[in-house]
Amino acid sequence: MFAIPGIAALVVFILVRPQEYLPLLQRVPFLHLFAVFAIVGYVIDVRLRRTQPISTPALPWAAAFLLWAVVSTAINVPDQLIRKVLEMIILFTLYGTIAHGIQRFRAFQIVVGVLSVVCVFVAAVCMHQGLSPKQCVGGEEMTGENVGRPDGRSCELHEHCKGQGAEPGLQYRCEHVGIADMHSVEGRVRYRGDLQDPNEVALVIAVGGISMLAAFMRRKRELMFRFFAVLAVALCVTTIMLTKSRGGQMAMLLVIFVYLVRAYGWKAFIPAAAMGAPLLLLGGRDDASAEMSTMERYEAWATGLELFKNSPVYGVGAGQFVEYHYLTAHNSFVLAMAELGFVGLVLFVSIIYISMKSLLKGIFVLSKIPGAEVAQVWGMALVGSLVGAMFSISTLSFAYKPVLWIMFALVGAWTGSIRHHQPDFTVKLSWRDIGIIVVVCLAFVGFVLPVFLKFKGAM
Repeated sequence: MFAIPGIAALVVFILVRPQEYLPLLQRVPFLHLFAVFAIVGYVIDVRLRRTQPISTPALPWAAAFLLWAVVSTAINVPDQLIRKVLEMIILFTLYGTIAHGIQRFRAFQIVVGVLSVVCVFVAAVCMHQGLSPKQCVGGEEMTGENVGRPDGRSCELHEHCKGQGAEPGLQYRCEHVGIADMHSVEGRVRYRGDLQDPNEVALVIAVGGISMLAAFMRRKRELMFRFFAVLAVALCVTTIMLTKSRGGQMAMLLVIFVYLVRAYGWKAFIPAAAMGAPLLLLGGRDDASAEMSTMERYEAWATGLELFKNSPVYGVGAGQFVEYHYLTAHNSFVLAMAELGFVGLVLFVSIIYISMKSLLKGIFVLSKIPGAEVAQVWGMALVGSLVGAMFSISTLSFAYKPVLWIMFALVGAWTGSIRHHQPDFTVKLSWRDIGIIVVVCLAFVGFVLPVFLKFKGAM
């Protein structure tokens, strides 16, 4: 499989961001190079008949969503069209090469293994950060997720940083400082790039780390492998707790819940509730900043609804929400609705719907086929990841995030691998499915969201 090296390099480069550690790498556009390598590898695989040029169930909906983002940008902010086209091409390449370049479960496990290792690496870096001593971190604007610069002074409270050694004109916070000067935000560990938000770190580790590691433990029976896998899961769980992200903790619990339901049926509600209650009570933030963050999120949703009312078809343009509000939407569905209008929302929900339908139908079909254990194991892992992700993206702006598109692509790769062994396996959106999606979206924008915001006092 010639596409695999390029795909693996894309996953590593997008999530690990080695250019942050080695500035020399910033001189070369590795992201674009690896995307080209993945495409060329896919073409070679097709020419050698190692891969069949067969579209995945979500391909037309994914292509339509990304194309609509370009159309919306062209209508609303044409001066940003070229940049947005490049962003959408990268996303489409990421989705297309993973979803279509992997059509064997052996190759699938290689890519998922790379994703798992990357997530464990991110978790280790963040855990080291959370256990490191606090230092004064200064910047011109140290609000929200903005990145400052540690100055080496030890501290315990923010006030300790305002005395001797403070540079005039800078704002300071007392934060945990880890590898490569990566620092926490309000005591919550985080990474860099797309993962500089603690909530996003927790989500990625839950759906890309814990869920996939659990699947590997079901596949690999060796005691030594399971020992290290358990240590890796413990590392991931600890890091998620250090993010203090209740959304991330809930995503983790949903991943575990899916596995418990598979093993014990709906009786799993009892142990899941027993395990989840103390985590949610003790793991998140309980200070005034948490309540303020929640209200700010509701205000952002109200802004999104207002933007949708002003432009219900095309939206305000991909990436333009922050031009109308000082925060991002903090909800992927509100983001799609506000930036891409009703059409964009329907297309986004359609991708999620067809992905989950593919998984559930595939698992049902495989349950009747002897020797399909490998496919079932990875199907359940993807269900757990998708369920956890769907909850978390309701509080995160993830509509265009590469991590989410990697998950969509893995579902496509899983269905493609099934079709390699079962050519008659197909999944499509029926007119009934499309009707359900449209009705749900109408209910969301016309009733559920407005009523919820009025109840919370945000409108």
